[in-house]
Amino acid sequence: MLLKQREISSKQLMLEMIERRLPKSHSKYAYFQEVLNRTQAGFAGEQRVDREWCDIFIKHKHYILHDVELINERGFSHQMDTLFICQYFVLVIEIKNIVGQVKYMEDNHQFIRITSDGRVDGFKNPFDQVKRHARFLRELFHENELDIPIVCLIISANPKMIMTSNLLSKPIIHVSGLAEKIGQLFQRYQQLCISEKCLKQVAQQVLERHRPTQWIPDIELDELRKGVLCPRCDYQHIMRYHFGKWHCETCRWSDRASILLALNDYRLIVGNTVSNGEFRGFFGIHSDKAAYYLLKHLKFEVIGANKNRRYIIPERLLDY
Repeated sequence: MLLKQREISSKQLMLEMIERRLPKSHSKYAYFQEVLNRTQAGFAGEQRVDREWCDIFIKHKHYILHDVELINERGFSHQMDTLFICQYFVLVIEIKNIVGQVKYMEDNHQFIRITSDGRVDGFKNPFDQVKRHARFLRELFHENELDIPIVCLIISANPKMIMTSNLLSKPIIHVSGLAEKIGQLFQRYQQLCISEKCLKQVAQQVLERHRPTQWIPDIELDELRKGVLCPRCDYQHIMRYHFGKWHCETCRWSDRASILLALNDYRLIVGNTVSNGEFRGFFGIHSDKAAYYLLKHLKFEVIGANKNRRYIIPERLLDY
């Protein structure tokens, strides 16, 4: 049973917003674009593995949680790409979407990739990552007087990742082998460790402890462009509000809904509440009355009254 679906991370949402709003001439634009490309590729790889789960028949009771982040008692985060929990074992999965030849230097715990042009790149060691998560889960289950095997697995989402021979004995597979690997694990772990009722409670407790951290970029608000940006112009031009619509003076496109993405951007970089004055300042509306009616039309929840009135921007904005 899929208990938690994978969602786009706050880091990716923030990076996509920065790509729209940071001028291309900015000294950090290329850096943020590179980080965004890597983040989007990672998410695409995770989705590829998620689809594989849909094609696997598992007769045993189980729960799957994608992108779970737990905080340990020392305040450190454990972000697990996928957590598979059943009555026989718990499987912690780290997903990699890497192209090139991959080599593991076990003595110094170094994970490297060699590209087709001979470039060598270092990566965070995924084996140490999942082992760290496994140790934490072991402690967590021990506190609840549960004794269940914790298994670690690295999954390559990209068929163009070539594993060198020294990885043969390591817990790493290509995504195409996931179904067979799950079958092998059920053959290996046949001792019932927890009841079906307890299994559900454990999975629910893990979900309740999920605490996603917010990624904060090294950039100031005044470095980003304000306003509603034209989607037809690849967000390069600011649209103006006139007679209930947003107009782009460059491509002549106009509509009412372009503000929704801009409100999502505002929510990311400023916060989830806005006053009339803040709304006018960010979106370039000169009339207090026009801003009032536009905010009223958006049907946002209101807190406070008169000069202290603020509008709550919902996490998911619907078309209007």
